[in-house]
Amino acid sequence: MRKIFLMVFVLVFFSVSAVSANEDVMTPSGIPYTELKDRVDEYVSKYIGTSTAGANVVIVKDGELFMNTSYGYADIENQIKVTPDTVFDWGSVTKLLVWASVMQLVEQGKLELTEDIRTYLPDGFLTKLQYNAPITMLNLMHHNAGWEDRYLDLFYKSANEIKPLEEMLHIVKSSQVHEPGSIVAYSNYGVALAALIVEHLTGQPFYEYVNEHIFSILNMKDTSIHPTQQDNLNIATKRDAVFGYHGSEGELSISKNERIYIGMYPAGSAIGTIADLAKFMTALMPIDGENSPLFQNNRTLEEMLTTSDFYDNGLPRNAHGFWEGLYAVDVLGHAGNTDSFSSNFIFSKDNKLGVIIMTNQKNEVALSYGLPTLLYGEYSPANENQAMPHVQKHEGSYYFARQPYKGFSKLYGALNITNIEITEPNRMNAFGVTYEQIAQYLYQSTDGSNDHLHMTLNNGQIEKISTLTSDMIPVSQSSKIFKLLSILAVTFSILYTVITLVISLIQSINNRKKTVQSTTSKKWEAILLLANIVPVINLIILFYRAFNYTPYAALRIHLWINYAYLGIVAVCIVALLVEWRKITTTRGQKIRYALSCVSAILIVILIFGWELYY
Repeated sequence: MRKIFLMVFVLVFFSVSAVSANEDVMTPSGIPYTELKDRVDEYVSKYIGTSTAGANVVIVKDGELFMNTSYGYADIENQIKVTPDTVFDWGSVTKLLVWASVMQLVEQGKLELTEDIRTYLPDGFLTKLQYNAPITMLNLMHHNAGWEDRYLDLFYKSANEIKPLEEMLHIVKSSQVHEPGSIVAYSNYGVALAALIVEHLTGQPFYEYVNEHIFSILNMKDTSIHPTQQDNLNIATKRDAVFGYHGSEGELSISKNERIYIGMYPAGSAIGTIADLAKFMTALMPIDGENSPLFQNNRTLEEMLTTSDFYDNGLPRNAHGFWEGLYAVDVLGHAGNTDSFSSNFIFSKDNKLGVIIMTNQKNEVALSYGLPTLLYGEYSPANENQAMPHVQKHEGSYYFARQPYKGFSKLYGALNITNIEITEPNRMNAFGVTYEQIAQYLYQSTDGSNDHLHMTLNNGQIEKISTLTSDMIPVSQSSKIFKLLSILAVTFSILYTVITLVISLIQSINNRKKTVQSTTSKKWEAILLLANIVPVINLIILFYRAFNYTPYAALRIHLWINYAYLGIVAVCIVALLVEWRKITTTRGQKIRYALSCVSAILIVILIFGWELYY
């Protein structure tokens, strides 16, 4: 019996030793560490100069920099190469500084993750709440507090537009549109709220707190989080030497916005070198026996990096603000995008292995999402032989829960509809990408980006489809009908207005030759039709300016124009009604005047229906 026990012990010991040895010499994807740098160089070389201008890549292993390599150009025109000293925008990777700060306060007993955040905010600070349910710090971490998204006043082209964080949150004031905990919708506003709570609990501006309690502790001298880099002017100077780029497939063009500034800066304003960011990553993966310098006790770090939110299918989704990707091993991290920069920050705490990708390219995908897959391997479900349900009946139109719901910008969301098409029993197309079902109601992209879609059913019908950072909700039939009627209404109004004005112009020219004078009714009709053109042109200019980061305060003039249009329509319709009583009109004239009024009334209805007045 002792011999059998000894044999089992030896087998287990050597099996564990073999696994440990394998982890020491190979990445989770099976690449020997001795070959990893060459494999990364080979992979990156396929995309530098074609789909991205430049990049820095860092791999951290067992508390040390395994590699720190630069590729491409910070300035293509002047052939200035990316170096390890090049600074990049972190984008939303900055949010991890908020969650680390929050957990520091939790450790000190100053903050409870399950307490209603209104406890820590000034009385009456949150004024656009739809539900009475408490909003906790965990809701902010999980991005399920229910906030709508805001496209306005996120980016500015001038540093002069930046205000203190509390004032910025008063300017933005997102509305709550979902019950807390019910829907995940990525929220910059929610993260900025969490940072404001840090300010109120510590008595410091958030950037000062981060500089003192994170950057100084980790010796991160080459990073700034201040929205205009006033906390580190050296970084401001270095940032001016780096250009961001748009485009792909070799057609790279420099961004028209040389610099952008982020009002809700805790959500995405950090700028620095990749080596500095690697120091932050290393602090999240202390080697065995050492304490993270960010916390008094590693128990706080372990709590922060423990799953706190799950998909409806039970898979991990979020660990106190750190998103949990699906790879061959468990990973945590956060990606980031600004106007012209992209980044990704992913690490496996179990393997003590992390990778950071920073690029000066807008919406860069190949490196930011391809390299983590190269390093960690693709996710495989535990039960690969389970029966896959056919979901043909679930194809249709979906909208992202992360979108504006109030004001004129909600029209953005109406234009951002995703169509799900089931092409084969276990395949579907979405966002121009093919997804394959790898587990029940779990789909994986086939383009190498390792993206996943999770389906949630309710009584056999799709309730939502979840991406990593936002849920997608089926477009309701009433919404489809309203959008269709809106398209028909605006098409009719524009076409009728243009055609009628052209006919009126021709008739006016002909009548001038015959010395026939226009009636008062025709003059009022002409004013009404000319006014119909105004909101259309106004809307085009409004959205053009909004897309170019114009502050909401500067856009109000367009809303006032819409108010003026409503007044003109009211006056014109009343005047036409009065004139009809005074004069005798033919049936054809009555129909024409009625249709002219209808064309204006339809535009008025659309202005109210799409909230184009605020």
